[in-house]
Amino acid sequence: MDYDVLVIGSGIGGMESAIKLGDMGHKVLLVEKEASVGGRMILLSKVFPTLDCASCISGPKMSSTINHPNITTKTYSEVTGIKRRPDGRFTASVKEKSTFVDWAACTGCSDCQTACTVAVPDEFNADLAARRAAYIAFPQAVPKKAVLDREGTSPCIGACPAGIKAHGYVSLVRSGKDEEAFQLVLDATPLVGTLGRACYAPCESECTRTKLEGPVPIRLIKRFAADQHYAAHGETPSGPAVEVAAPNGKRVAVVGSGPAGLTAAWQLARQGYQVTIFEKRSQPGGFLRHAIPSYRLPHEVVDADIANLTSIGVEIECDAKIDDLAALKDSGYDAVVVATGTQHATPMNVPNEDAAGSVNGLDFLADVANDNAPDLTGKRVVVVGGGNVAMDAARVSLRLGAADVKVVYRRTRAEMPAHHVEADDAEAEGARFEFLVTPLEVLATDGHVTGVRLQKMRLGEPDASGRRSPEPIQGSETSVACDLVISTIGMSPDATLYEKVVTVGRGKRITVDPHTLQTEVPYLFAAGDVATGATDITRAIGAGRRAAHMVDRWVTGRPLTGFTALDDRLDTIGHDTVLSRQTAFGHRNPIKGAVDLQKLPRDFHEIESPLTETEARSGAGSCLDCGVCSECQECVHACPADAIRMDKRDVENEFDVGAVVVSTGYKLFAADNKPEYGWGRYANVITGMQMDRLLAPTRPFNTVLRPGDGKVPERIAYISCTGSRDAQVGNPLCSKVCCMYSIKQNQLIMGALPLADVTMHYMDMRAAGKRYDEFYEQAKDMGAQYIRGRVSRITEKENGDLVLRYEDTEGTGEIVEAEYDLVVLAVGIQPNRDVERLFTDEPLGLDEYFYVAEPSEDLDPGVTDVPGVFVAGTASGAKDIVDTIVHAGAAVAQVAAHLEKAQQTTKAEVLA
Repeated sequence: MDYDVLVIGSGIGGMESAIKLGDMGHKVLLVEKEASVGGRMILLSKVFPTLDCASCISGPKMSSTINHPNITTKTYSEVTGIKRRPDGRFTASVKEKSTFVDWAACTGCSDCQTACTVAVPDEFNADLAARRAAYIAFPQAVPKKAVLDREGTSPCIGACPAGIKAHGYVSLVRSGKDEEAFQLVLDATPLVGTLGRACYAPCESECTRTKLEGPVPIRLIKRFAADQHYAAHGETPSGPAVEVAAPNGKRVAVVGSGPAGLTAAWQLARQGYQVTIFEKRSQPGGFLRHAIPSYRLPHEVVDADIANLTSIGVEIECDAKIDDLAALKDSGYDAVVVATGTQHATPMNVPNEDAAGSVNGLDFLADVANDNAPDLTGKRVVVVGGGNVAMDAARVSLRLGAADVKVVYRRTRAEMPAHHVEADDAEAEGARFEFLVTPLEVLATDGHVTGVRLQKMRLGEPDASGRRSPEPIQGSETSVACDLVISTIGMSPDATLYEKVVTVGRGKRITVDPHTLQTEVPYLFAAGDVATGATDITRAIGAGRRAAHMVDRWVTGRPLTGFTALDDRLDTIGHDTVLSRQTAFGHRNPIKGAVDLQKLPRDFHEIESPLTETEARSGAGSCLDCGVCSECQECVHACPADAIRMDKRDVENEFDVGAVVVSTGYKLFAADNKPEYGWGRYANVITGMQMDRLLAPTRPFNTVLRPGDGKVPERIAYISCTGSRDAQVGNPLCSKVCCMYSIKQNQLIMGALPLADVTMHYMDMRAAGKRYDEFYEQAKDMGAQYIRGRVSRITEKENGDLVLRYEDTEGTGEIVEAEYDLVVLAVGIQPNRDVERLFTDEPLGLDEYFYVAEPSEDLDPGVTDVPGVFVAGTASGAKDIVDTIVHAGAAVAQVAAHLEKAQQTTKAEVLA
C-alpha cells in the first residue's frame, strides 16, 4: 500500500508529526519498535516545570495516534531499510516482529501474564522490578495488547530429539506447578516417568548453566514431576489421563510397543483415532521393559506410563506377532505404523559362538527382565562390546552374583559408544575393562564355554563413523578364561515383517522418507530404530510423534507437512547471547541426584535417588531462561480469547512512501560506562530514569525505596552530568534536561518523603527555559541542597549505604566525603545511532556528535541532507519536551511543502 509519509518512532516527536500530518489529510505510516506508542514520555512521573502528569498529557495523544483515520500504526515493528526510487519516492522495508499473540482476538485482560512462569527485568520500570515473558507493556499501553517475549528456542529444547519442552517444565516446577509440568511432558509422550530415569539428557549437555558451575538437573526435575503425579493420582489413572478428541471413525494399527510405537499411538488416540498396538512379547514396553535393567528403570514406572496410554482407549494386544502387514491393513485399519525397533542381535561370527554359555546381550537382558535370569554366582563373565547394552549386561551380571566381569572392546575408551556415565558407573560397581582387543573364538570344552581367544588391536584411520578403525596386531593373541560370554556388538531390525512389502535399506532397516516417515506403500509408516538403526529413547519418541502427525495428515487427505514440534522451532539461542545479558552471576551449587554405587552389587534396587522438593525447586531456580519464554503453555491454557499463536513468525513487507520523518529519539547514557560511580555493582546507585519510575503513579512499589534492601531512604544524593559534558566518555555536549529533571525529582521526593534530605552535586545549573530558574529556586526553598563540584568516586559500605567523594569547589576547596542512603545518577542524552542503518543506498548525514544533521538548522529546521527525509525531535539533538513538540511542528511543515512540491511536479509532468 502507498503512504504519503513514513514516520519512524512514536515518541512525543513522532506522534506529534504523525497527528499533524494526518490532520492535513496525508496518509501516514507510523512504525514503532516497541509494543506501544508513547516513547519515553509515558514512563515519566511528571513534566517540568509545571509538574503536570506525564501520562495525562501523553495518554490522549497516544490514543489519538492509534485511532486517527489517516494513520496506520505498526507497533512492535522495525524499519529494516529505506531505498530511494527513481521517481523520488522511497521503498521502506518493515519487519513486523511476531508478538505470538493474535492482537485481533486479544482483549488485554492480562491473564496470560498472570499465568506466565518466567520473570525478566521490566524495561517499563527501568529494570527495577520484573515483568513476565507474556506481558502487556504497561498499564496505559496503546494498543493494550499482550506480547510473548521469545528470543529463540532455549538450548535444552533445541537439543531434545523428542521435541519436549524442557525449559517449560523446569519453569513450572520452579513455580510450584508440578502437575502442570507433568502434563507438559505428557503432551509429547506418555513416558514421563521413563524419561525421568532412562533418558541420557542431551538437554543438560546444552544447558547454558554448564558454562558456569554446572547444568540444571533437567532430567531429575522431570522425574520429580512424574513421581509427584503418580504419588498423588496413583499409577493407574481413574479416568483419561488427558482430554481426547471425539472419535473420528478412523483406525490405526501400531506394530511394536517400544517408545516410538507407544508415542505414536498416544498422539493418534488423542486426536480421536481408534488405535491398537500389537506386541509379540507377553508384556508391552519394548526395550524399556525387556532390555533396560530395573535398577535404572523399575518396571512399575513403565507400567504407570503405559497406563496413561490405555486410559485414553488405546488397546494393546500382547503375544500378537504380526507376519503380514497387508493383511493387517485389510483387517479394518486405515493406516499402519511399524515400530518394531532393533530386536536382532548382531552375531560375532566366530567359532563356537553357539556353545552353551555364549549368549547375546538382548536375549540375556530380556531373560533377566522376565524372571528367567541365570544364576551367575561365582561365575566369570566376559562382555564383548562397548555400547550401553554392554554396560547393562556387565552390571546385571554383577547383580546376578558374578565373581568377575570383564568388558572387552576393540577400540579405546574414548571411542566407546556407551554413555560415559554408564561406563563410569559400571567400573565403579566392579566391572573391569580391556581395550584394543577383539574376539577370534569362543573357547569351549564339550560344548560349554571355557573362555575367549582375543586378538590385540591398534587404531588406524577413521572409518565412516568418524572413529579410528581397529587393525589387528599379528602374533598378539591372548585368552581369557570365563564361564559366560555375552555378545553386545550391535543390533538390527527384523526385516522379515516388511521385506516383501517395501524396500529394505542398509542394516535391514525399513526405507522411509526421513521427513514424513512414509514408506513407498502409502498406508505404511515406520518410526524409531526400525527406520534409523539403534538410537535412544528420545529419538524414538520424536519419531513416534512425527509418524503420528504424518499419519493424521495422510488419512485426512492433507499434505504431509506442518510438524511444528521439531521442524518449525525458532533458532536456538546461543550460550554467549544468554550470558551477555548480565555482567555477573551468583554461584549456585549444582543439584545432582544421589547414586548408590556399590562394589559388586547383588540386588536390583533403584540406584538413583529422586530429588527432594527443596532440591527440585532449587535446581529449577538455577535456570537462566535462555529463550525467555519457556514454552510452558500456561498462557495458552489461561487465555480466554484463545489468542496465543506460538507458530506466528516475523513478517517482512515493503511500502511505497513519499517522504520519511526520522523521529527515533535518543538513548540514555549507559551508567556503567562510569564505573567509578558503581552503577550495576552497588544496588543503591540508580539512574534518573529509575527514580522517575519510583516517583510515578504507576511505580513498581508502594513508595520510594532503595532497591538494595527496600529501605525508605532518608539521605538522597544526585550526581548531575553523568555522561554529559564528559570527554572521558566521548560526550562533550550538555544534555539540556538533566538539571531540570533532577530538580523535578527533588521536589517530588520532598513531597513524597517530607523528612528526607536531598542533595544535588552539580557542575553548572542549566535552567534556560521558561520558568526554569524559578523552578530551581523553588526547589532550594523547599530544602533541597545544591553543592557545586564533580564527584570523583562512590564506595559502598557493608549496610548498603554509599560514600561520595567530591571536591567542594564553592566551599573550602577540599576533598570531602559524604554518606547517603541512595544515589541517583542524572544520566544524559546520547544520539540514537540506529538511524545509521535505515538508509541502504544513500547514508543519512550525521553531525559531529552523531545526531541527524540539519544542514541549515536555523532556516530549515527538520530538513536533512537527503531530499524527502526529515527529522523531528531529539533524533537531531538534545531537547526537552516543549522543544521537541515545536521541532516536530517545523518538520511537519517541511514535509507538507515537500509533498505539495512533489505533487505539483507530477501534475506538470502529466500535462507535459
